[in-house]
Amino acid sequence: MLRKFFVFSIFIWLFLVSCASVYQTSKVNLNKKGVYAVVPFYNFTETPMAGLRASHILEGVLRAKGYRVYNRYWKEDDDLSTDEIKNLIRELKNKDVRYIVSGTVNEWRYKTGIDGEPAVSLTLYVIDAYTGSIVWSGSVSRSGYSFESLGVVAEKLIKKVIK
Repeated sequence: MLRKFFVFSIFIWLFLVSCASVYQTSKVNLNKKGVYAVVPFYNFTETPMAGLRASHILEGVLRAKGYRVYNRYWKEDDDLSTDEIKNLIRELKNKDVRYIVSGTVNEWRYKTGIDGEPAVSLTLYVIDAYTGSIVWSGSVSRSGYSFESLGVVAEKLIKKVIK
């Protein structure tokens, strides 16, 4: 009986470990006094508009946590090219913006298989608009459960990183 319990407990432990997520970054403690501008993320996935989706989720999380966010003014009907995003960052340096938040979407998909779990991988950058230097950067990845959407997984990741 004890042996069956031991085998069962190992099976449960392995099951729980396989569902775990790993965060490879430290939390960022952003200054609430500055004005932040969120630009569309670079989309390195095959999913259309994943960069825009991720940036909108980040903008919503920042606003919900009480940060002052500069109103977006880019087109929202298509992915922006690398040059268009660089031009946005250059233009924002001349506005009343202290920090520019950018990033990359490295994965944004539902895994294949019976469950079809969502998988999201993001890299975030906080850029000082005055100096152009990167104040903070971090990468986060997570796969969710089959009942979660990509947006929910992305929001959980972003909330986990931003204090």
